[in-house]
Amino acid sequence: MTTREICSLQFGHYSNFIGAHWWNLQEFSFSFTPDDYSEINNRVLYREGLTLKGQPTYTPRVLLVDLKGSLNTLAEHGELYDTSSSPKENEIPWHPNRIEVKEDVKKPKSEFLQDLDSGPSTTVNKNYNFETNVKVWSDCLYTRFHPNTINVIKEYEHNNQDAGFDLFMQGKQMWKTEKFEDDFSDKIRNFVEECDSLQGFHVILDGNNGFSGLGSNCIEHLKDDYDRKSVLAIPVLPSYYNDYSNETDEEQRTSQIKDSIRVINSALSFTDLAESSSLFVPLCTSKDGWRQPGLKREFNHVQYNDKLMYHTSAILASALDTITLKYRLREGHYSLSDLCADLNLHNRKLAAASLCLPFSFNEGADLIECLDNWDGPLTQSITPRCTIGTDRMMQLITLRGIPEDRLKKPYDKAGTQKDLPAYRCKNVNEMLNFYMSCTTFGTATNVTNISKDVQSIPILAGLHSCNEISATIESLHTEAKKIKVERLPQFTSTGLEKDEYKECLEKLLDLKECYEENYLL
Repeated sequence: MTTREICSLQFGHYSNFIGAHWWNLQEFSFSFTPDDYSEINNRVLYREGLTLKGQPTYTPRVLLVDLKGSLNTLAEHGELYDTSSSPKENEIPWHPNRIEVKEDVKKPKSEFLQDLDSGPSTTVNKNYNFETNVKVWSDCLYTRFHPNTINVIKEYEHNNQDAGFDLFMQGKQMWKTEKFEDDFSDKIRNFVEECDSLQGFHVILDGNNGFSGLGSNCIEHLKDDYDRKSVLAIPVLPSYYNDYSNETDEEQRTSQIKDSIRVINSALSFTDLAESSSLFVPLCTSKDGWRQPGLKREFNHVQYNDKLMYHTSAILASALDTITLKYRLREGHYSLSDLCADLNLHNRKLAAASLCLPFSFNEGADLIECLDNWDGPLTQSITPRCTIGTDRMMQLITLRGIPEDRLKKPYDKAGTQKDLPAYRCKNVNEMLNFYMSCTTFGTATNVTNISKDVQSIPILAGLHSCNEISATIESLHTEAKKIKVERLPQFTSTGLEKDEYKECLEKLLDLKECYEENYLL
């Protein structure tokens, strides 16, 4: 069977936090026992290779971008292929009196990374204080990368409050430099040429800083060079920013200006993604997302700190890992292009995402009872300003972690179960489809069930193309329209014209119209 590969791209610090969790999830689910059959085809996202010493490697087919100072102790070219060593004084063909050896002060690795160097088995069943110790995404990274994977922008420094990579137009300009227009494009091509049958690209990008512009230009490049391949773009928004910890009036004013900048970046990003991506899905664990992220989304039985990227990115990574399973299976012919075609009808390029974490399933219970007793919607929206409805939509629902033997009780032990209409369903897919048909109206639902166990909890996630997305776009347009871009020299100095911004706002309204019911009649 031909592997239908996907190339993944990550732009920005929060995107790389999500990526770190996502790749960790992949590797923790790998099966190394020949008799343990996996429904998931790991080759879709991973590639085989060899080190310079001929040792086999299995690494994600991913390229990521971040700023100087964002890697902490992680080597820029990874560790699998590292053969470098410090030269000895007697090996340097210079006069000894003219040699001065200076050694960089190496940052100490966290306990987790030290144990990981000793062997992955040392990290099993050991508790680490990640909430305190994880400062950047590489502090919790289990996965080992290909030497081309990490790309560092040296012109900007991570967490530099005075000269940050904060503007959409900065990212657009960065793409036009030699490092990206040539070098990064070549790295994409190298990965693509290794593939037997490329499905397309996953692109996770920070949605409201300079990486939104860099990622948008990269997607335009993908559209030009790989026009027959699908691009699923995931603009992501943190639910907290460091500048919210202000103590003085001046700090508060600066924070408000940064909020306006983030709104403009999101608006520019959305209009670009609507034109160049096959489908884009904004994600945030907070309800509002734009000027102020707002209240955090509540998930039953989950406690998390919405101020920690480590926590919120783990939730979004769990959603992405589940949503994308449909076209990463060994069996079946559903592809990334099928997903995009199902959800972007009538130019509805923006889709909403939802998550049920965990999918509440009591010990000893059956799915039929669980669904019969369910109160309210199955999932919680993780797209800003979007409350997903129940009528007139296209949706893809994926449930993982419910084995078929937990569907219902045998007939002789079923009791009142056999009085329920759903008892005639023969498998999890059929029962979940039946539930959706009873709880939605005029809706086409594509259901997938993965019975493979997850280590602790079942998860249900969805993608939705629905009329309610109109409110998402309108809310962003309303916030963006309030801002006089000509009063922000940061944007005018990087080339954003007043008329260009006005056109962006008009394009947002055009996108909004695609979700109006009368537009489809």
